[in-house]
Amino acid sequence: MRLLGIDTSSSNTAGAAFLPSGKTKAVWLWDTTKISTNTGRNEIIQFARKKQITLIYLQVISSVPKNAYRAFIRSSASSGIQIHALDGAPDWILPNQLIRISSLVNWVKTYNNSVTVNEQFAGIQVDIEPYLLPEWYQDQETAITNWLEALTLLAQGTQDTTLIISSALPFWVDQIIVPATQSTFIESVFQLMNNVTLMSYRDQAQAVVDISDNKLVLADSLGKRVFVALETNPTSEGLYLTFYDDGQAIMDNHMAEIDHLLSIHPSYAGIAVHDYNGWRNLKP
Repeated sequence: MRLLGIDTSSSNTAGAAFLPSGKTKAVWLWDTTKISTNTGRNEIIQFARKKQITLIYLQVISSVPKNAYRAFIRSSASSGIQIHALDGAPDWILPNQLIRISSLVNWVKTYNNSVTVNEQFAGIQVDIEPYLLPEWYQDQETAITNWLEALTLLAQGTQDTTLIISSALPFWVDQIIVPATQSTFIESVFQLMNNVTLMSYRDQAQAVVDISDNKLVLADSLGKRVFVALETNPTSEGLYLTFYDDGQAIMDNHMAEIDHLLSIHPSYAGIAVHDYNGWRNLKP
């Protein structure tokens, strides 16, 4: 297969790690224990430099020592890599779990206030996905309202900071209507967040563009930023959602094509990959 004149059947990926537009390349890192040792931190940063990753969404876990975060963020900063705190779970929309949003914000703010500038988180991203709960099917209107309330808490809690706030969202989020306003959910989220990351999981560049484009058109008009995201882990939902069976060389070339096609949008911020472990373990 050829994309932009590049033969994706080849394993020669020299230069393919760069996004041609110069936009951000991001990755999710959920296994935070990896930053607890020098070896683990170095492996992550070396991989990020190899793949030209300049943003890592790092799940925050209180059991990981503070000094590990300090060392990892400091080393990342010296390599031009920004670190955003990451957390979330489907049940964070439930009334008795909304405190989790406030706890995350307070943890990051307390941490940032206790370290030097080059050891601070630059942002916070939440990945909530309440449509995985039975409540989504039992009372979707309430679930949508609660989801928006959780994101509102994030926005309110960070108003006195310079933290960049964002949310991971399914690509079909523009089909969700907010009961109170009758506007689409993504319109409401754009009013709260600095940017969003669309989980536009497909293993073909054109397919990613097809399911993302109208959200970027909206973001263009609102002056917001949108990342599109790719999957590298196996999934029971179908191989067409992931690059797990394709490998790094093919994914690199599809990323270049996606970048080329979406660069017409002022709102296009770059590409995020889910996740570090999956990406690292892809065949060449």
